[in-house]
Amino acid sequence: MFVQDNQWVTAGTPLFAIDDADYQANHAIAQAAVAVADAALANNASRLTLQTVNIEQAKAAIASAQANDKQQRADFARYQKLIAKASISQTQFDAQQTRTIDAKAKLDSARLALQAQQKTYDAMQSERAQLTAQRQQAQSKLTLSDIALKRTTVYAPVDGYVAHRQVQAGKFVQPGMGLITLVPSHIWLEANFKETQLTNMAPGQAVEVTLDMYPDTPITGTVESVTHATGAQFSLLPPQNATGNFVKVVQRVPVKITLQLPADLRGKVYPGLSANVTVDTAAPQA
Repeated sequence: MFVQDNQWVTAGTPLFAIDDADYQANHAIAQAAVAVADAALANNASRLTLQTVNIEQAKAAIASAQANDKQQRADFARYQKLIAKASISQTQFDAQQTRTIDAKAKLDSARLALQAQQKTYDAMQSERAQLTAQRQQAQSKLTLSDIALKRTTVYAPVDGYVAHRQVQAGKFVQPGMGLITLVPSHIWLEANFKETQLTNMAPGQAVEVTLDMYPDTPITGTVESVTHATGAQFSLLPPQNATGNFVKVVQRVPVKITLQLPADLRGKVYPGLSANVTVDTAAPQA
């Protein structure tokens, strides 16, 4: 706990912090997951680079095999003419034929090798897309973990007074619990007027307020807005005025009034005080 009851705080002042041990552990796990994802991507990038070299080598092997195949086919065509003229022996012709067949086989093998290397490269690219998605997921979890960790310390959203501290050090809390009530420095008044008093009331009209706490100090104000429903409509069980079961009761409508507090009353007007309110309904409307 960083504040006490009735203490004045400014916006951004830390109010309290919850035990962040679990959040720190989750944050460390999320950081490790991102590091693992980064390492996997780096490894994939290295293998892609190596695979690119393998593909270039396979292309070079094809070029060499194509040149050799072309040469051997040309030699074989020449040997066919020579054997027809009996200028070479059958053994020489058979040897050249074998070399030609071998060159064609090596070219086919080189082409298959390139296809295999290209498929491996494509598989690595698909793997990279998956690793990138996993890295993004890990980063999102780290971001959420970071947000949760930062929220273990609660800060005052506005300037005001700590009016009611409902939590003490060591207390177990859960989402939805009210822990601290903060009364903002900017206050207003909500007056419940009878519906019969609203005929000529409108935003912008001047108001005079007298608080029971300060009966000798009148406060000026201005009508800011008139609620577009009676107060009863916002109750837990709104009245159901069914036909044949209705007793007419004058309804009250909440009216929001801004106050211009004198310097000596600033910080001394509290929520829930009783007040007498007079609205100058003859004044021009805003």
